[in-house]
Amino acid sequence: MPRTTATSNAVRVGLVGASQRASAYFANVPSDIETDIRLTSLADPDPGRREAFADLVGAAPQFLDDGISMLRDHDLDAAVVATPNDQHAPYAVEAMHRGLPLLLEKPVATTLEDLAALWHAEQARPAGRTVVGFVLRYTPFYERVREIVRSGRLGEVLAVQADENLGTGLTMVQYQGWRQDVSRSGGWMLEKCCHDLDVLGYVLDSRPVRVHSMASALAFRPRPDSEQLPRFRPSAGTGEIDYGDATAREVLRETVQHSPYAPSGLPDRQVATLEFASGVLATFTAVMAQPRTTRRLRIFGTEGLLEGDIGERRIDLSFPDPAGGADVTREHEEIEVGTSGHQGGDEVLGELFWHLAAGEDRFPRAGLADGIDAVLCAMALQESARTGQGIEIAPLREQVFGSGAPFAGPTGAETSTGSAT
Repeated sequence: MPRTTATSNAVRVGLVGASQRASAYFANVPSDIETDIRLTSLADPDPGRREAFADLVGAAPQFLDDGISMLRDHDLDAAVVATPNDQHAPYAVEAMHRGLPLLLEKPVATTLEDLAALWHAEQARPAGRTVVGFVLRYTPFYERVREIVRSGRLGEVLAVQADENLGTGLTMVQYQGWRQDVSRSGGWMLEKCCHDLDVLGYVLDSRPVRVHSMASALAFRPRPDSEQLPRFRPSAGTGEIDYGDATAREVLRETVQHSPYAPSGLPDRQVATLEFASGVLATFTAVMAQPRTTRRLRIFGTEGLLEGDIGERRIDLSFPDPAGGADVTREHEEIEVGTSGHQGGDEVLGELFWHLAAGEDRFPRAGLADGIDAVLCAMALQESARTGQGIEIAPLREQVFGSGAPFAGPTGAETSTGSAT
């Protein structure tokens, strides 16, 4: 069934996956769209979650168990896929076959076979575009970092240090529901950190070519109750996400809280080294069980140093004396963000996608090729941690994209496919 034309007063949206993440998308519909964004169809196998989601967003959609039949047979103008990671591909492929504007949650898939299926379907699209939910690209913080790097004020960028460290609540999220099952989540680098890996390439305007990584579970391993930290026992409470309102977190939270001390296959720390095509070397460190959640980076250039903390909403710059003296010029910037989750990124992403769904010609900061490439990087890092060997990414790219280069530019500018070009 081909895509139908939106009515004059409504964009008919189909959602697969009544999730907390999807609730953030529907909470960030911009007010300047002339037509209504209307959730008309909702597919999820859990009747309770379907009803709770509809009540939460104030919608009265038709409920279905099967997302494929919904996408294939219902009158829709746009689609959102926000299922568990291992289920993304078949629904996304069906939406692409229909030519629907698609908001696809990260990571876009968990296997090379599904990545290749997605890419093939995207190239065969009769219309529409895929927007990947790499919300960090849409945050004012990382957009400002990118502007500074592109301005050349730092000189030639030599290296980057970045980290994402999880406080108590966000650590526990990794052990909620399906996320602690690596066969479904795809692993920690893929599930939690793929958009950290993506945004590094975004701000550097380059792509990783070689990676190496080490990971292990030092704290979160089977051990007696007397050796377990009380704050990480399931009885202490469930985790907290960093987006959405309190109502969504309570209504749609995962009900099964696993113990981090039970066998899971997840590391509690991982260090990655990445070499980019531009020659920049980067390290990325992710650690659980920290006092608070942080996401920071330092960018070292020949003419300046950038130090940023998205949680503190600040960027600090240091510049040497051009004459070689001891004086250092320092600048400090406070980053203004909106009121939505992910440090203001949710509303910017929502503004783009919903205008696209309403028929406007908007180009996403992260398309499907970016989503695929970040998954390949995460897969390579997990394989490196398993084998102790460095991994070249080019062979993985060829397995998915074939011999043709999908990118018109280094990052964030891949050539659109189908009739959307």
